[in-house]
Amino acid sequence: MTSLITPTRRALIGGLVAAPFVLTGRARAQLSFSEFPFQLGVAAGDMTPDGFILWTRLAQKPLEPNGGMPMKPVAVDWQVATDEGFKQIVAKGTEQAWPELAHSLHIDVTGMKPATRYFYRFICEGLPSYVGSVTTLPAPGATVDKVRFAAVGCQHLEHGWYTAYRDAARQNPDFMFHYGDYIYEYHDPWPRDREGLPITPVRRYSRPTPMSLEDYRVRYADTKLDGDLQAAHAVCGWYCTYDDHEVENNWASIYDQENDPPEMFVYRRRAALQAWYEHMPVRCKPTADGIVDFHRRVDYGSLARFHYPNTRLYRSDQPCGDNFKPDCAARHAPGQDMLNAAQWSWLEEGFRSSRNSWNIVPQQVMLAIPDRREPGGSQPIYNMDSWGGYPAAQQHLLEIFAKAPGGNVLVVTGDEHRNYANDLILRDKIVASEFVSTSITSNGDRPDDDNSANILANNSFVKWINDQRGYVMTEVTREGCVGDYRTVETVEKRDAPVATAAKWAVASGKPGLVRA
Repeated sequence: MTSLITPTRRALIGGLVAAPFVLTGRARAQLSFSEFPFQLGVAAGDMTPDGFILWTRLAQKPLEPNGGMPMKPVAVDWQVATDEGFKQIVAKGTEQAWPELAHSLHIDVTGMKPATRYFYRFICEGLPSYVGSVTTLPAPGATVDKVRFAAVGCQHLEHGWYTAYRDAARQNPDFMFHYGDYIYEYHDPWPRDREGLPITPVRRYSRPTPMSLEDYRVRYADTKLDGDLQAAHAVCGWYCTYDDHEVENNWASIYDQENDPPEMFVYRRRAALQAWYEHMPVRCKPTADGIVDFHRRVDYGSLARFHYPNTRLYRSDQPCGDNFKPDCAARHAPGQDMLNAAQWSWLEEGFRSSRNSWNIVPQQVMLAIPDRREPGGSQPIYNMDSWGGYPAAQQHLLEIFAKAPGGNVLVVTGDEHRNYANDLILRDKIVASEFVSTSITSNGDRPDDDNSANILANNSFVKWINDQRGYVMTEVTREGCVGDYRTVETVEKRDAPVATAAKWAVASGKPGLVRA
């Protein structure tokens, strides 16, 4: 085996690894690789009580065509151990990384013990990858005291540094939930501030707007080269979902925002969703017609049931011209829906059969529907890309919540680029609460707008808003759920301080948010 020191998971978390490896001349002479092939890191996800998915992608020159890899399959070894030194290996194997999938690997590991932490790594031509760790879920029905998970997403590379990810890694969550917008398709060649003056982004995507599969692959490579993001993947498993920017802003099913012919847009969507699969530790494979549907259900022992719906792939087109608009007839049209019939049946059955202390719905766009009118506005304004464009669907979901056994329902969301703490109300009764996680970087240190105070004044169910960057760490116990809103002082400088902006809680059997 060629000698090469591999950074440990602790080194990644602590920030000791600042850049990808550079192979020595001696190592290059012995190997077919000219550069370190694991520059995009490693990851694990879609945990079950007896296993998980392991992910990596070989790319010795990540920003070049095909990642600088040969157009042929490459054999990769993988190992799973109960110790970080890999003295107690409990599973191993060899898989082919195929060029058709960008030399990515999705290893479906089974036969593991429940509620057990494992370490994993990959080895290719004697070169070991970084070491990652992942914990299997508790056994079905097992008594569990608590679970902690981070809700993360909306991470435009050009808008700031991923300091929040480093902080999330150091918080040692049981898992992370990515609510979407892992990449951003748009690229502003002449960025300006809110006054229209030129600004210099902290970093840039290496290509303009992606349209092809290769373009999207490079977009992910741009993103995954970040060490803070790699650290967050290394510390725990993730449940990943996508939203709109993995394809294009505000796409909906077969419709894009430019009103291109749907039969043309689906080709771009196929390329984008394949690239998403190639770079995520997920079990859902692309179908023959290019569909990648991540919706799934996960039980964390008897403590919590997690329902992960897909609010992007099957929705109706946004009504009223999309974006922030006043009400219109199309918003209430029959058939205007956020989910398809199969997902509604799946959700209803999942809630009906749940005997868990909590039902938790991690999803992509805000479920609460606030009036967003600005001061002096004469009529309500709604976000047509969120559940605000689908009021009948929102009511349908709240009806499901109202019938939940035990009555304890929490929704965890992203997309808004700001923090919200909301109660969800059906016929004047609180049926659930919602933690909305702000962006990791998107919109930078400049908030979307300065209308927060007005939204709070016009919507009694919105309890709190915050415009900083960061994430939400949620702790779930049988007694209640607490959302710790972690925010970064600035994303325009590396390693800025991260602190708790607020904590909001909901108690078991007592609907409604309170300060924690």
